Amino acid sequence: MVVAGLSTTYTANLIEFHSTSEANFVYAFNNAMARKHRRKNFIKTIHDLHPVLLAIANTNIQLTNLQSSWLPDYKIQTFSINLPKLCLDIEFKIGDLTVTGNYETNNLKLRNVLPVTNTGTVTVNYLNAELKGRVGLLIEGDSFMPENFDVEYSKEKSEVIVSYYVDKDTKVENQVTAEQEEQIIADKIWIQLTEEITNILRETLREVIVEFSVEESLGNEDELLREYVVSQTRKANALFDVLLCSAKDHLVESKLQILETPGFEVLYKGKPSSTITGIFDSGRGLIKDLSSLSRLSDLSLFEDEHQLLVYGTLTIRDFRHDYENFSTTFDGNHLTGSLKAQIYELKIFVKLSFDRNEEKNGKAKVEKLEVRSLRGIHVDTSGLGSLSWLIPNTQSWLIGHLRATTLDILLKRIESVFSYATNNELKKSQAQYPEGENSRQFWRNIFSKN
Repeated sequence: MVVAGLSTTYTANLIEFHSTSEANFVYAFNNAMARKHRRKNFIKTIHDLHPVLLAIANTNIQLTNLQSSWLPDYKIQTFSINLPKLCLDIEFKIGDLTVTGNYETNNLKLRNVLPVTNTGTVTVNYLNAELKGRVGLLIEGDSFMPENFDVEYSKEKSEVIVSYYVDKDTKVENQVTAEQEEQIIADKIWIQLTEEITNILRETLREVIVEFSVEESLGNEDELLREYVVSQTRKANALFDVLLCSAKDHLVESKLQILETPGFEVLYKGKPSSTITGIFDSGRGLIKDLSSLSRLSDLSLFEDEHQLLVYGTLTIRDFRHDYENFSTTFDGNHLTGSLKAQIYELKIFVKLSFDRNEEKNGKAKVEKLEVRSLRGIHVDTSGLGSLSWLIPNTQSWLIGHLRATTLDILLKRIESVFSYATNNELKKSQAQYPEGENSRQFWRNIFSKN
């Protein structure tokens, strides 16, 4: 096997390094898992998830106080080091996962006819969960650094269990189980849960891998690998930055940098025993400003004879999500105001693929876009006046709607502009005008196997 930028002899040395080092990595990783279990009373095992606000037909479903009690327990099935490709190939069994919380449902259409609200607890079980995929490796100082996680999750089936009381003493419990078919509540929570598991895995792998010296591991023959990592990283970053610039230009030129999002309606009460029901209508929302899309860190590049993959993390530097004109009516009061959300941490995993065999025909694809972290959400609510006690609810509703609906719309917009950018940049290389030669040279360098 000949790897671009590395000689056959050096590649063989790296492969030999794999066989002698993988056992050490696995041993260290398993020890890290054992330490976490011994220290389970001193580490975080309760993981809080965001609320979810769903509208199915005319029924609203609010899921709140969602938590997963999980002690990290990654059981290794595959743990393979691939330095010529600058990645780890991993596969872990995670086991069964459980999320618990509260639910509230009501029917908007029936609010003036039969104002019924149902509340209770919800438990979602995910059975026999697994993850597998690829982790891009960088070098920082004298340590390997697992940075970009191109992983997929699977589960055998999911169970949604709800329980509530029909009187003080009679508890009712219902369950629905889904295997292959869609289970919307389980799926929405699953997205958040896998985000958390990926971030915990990142922390755990870093704790283990940074302890291994690059220089000592490679027997003082690390300089060529360092140069190769720098070369591949520059190549990945250069390709992504060109496409990102083109995507942002398209956003501005097509006036797509502001994204309109659907609103939400919610029924609420002042307190559980209240007989008065209010209604909150957020109106349409706006996400500003997509032209602040940015690469968050160095990207990884994977290439073989047939394809080239670039994968890593992007963010929106100035991510604001506003509802300028909400209205609410409660007990004869009709108020209007605004909700303004600032999201301080958004990490979106992106993977782009290019077919080497179809270079001249411009075959490129956005393979994956996934939210990997959504944190630091600050919501300002104005205009509620005498209903100021509703402020925490409005913040929860906005975040729940963001999780259940708005993020999907955002990802589709980003996918659309990146698809445009990849095809547009490849088409430039086919043009006859002189400027096309610069584009052709750029793509020759990217697709070069030498």
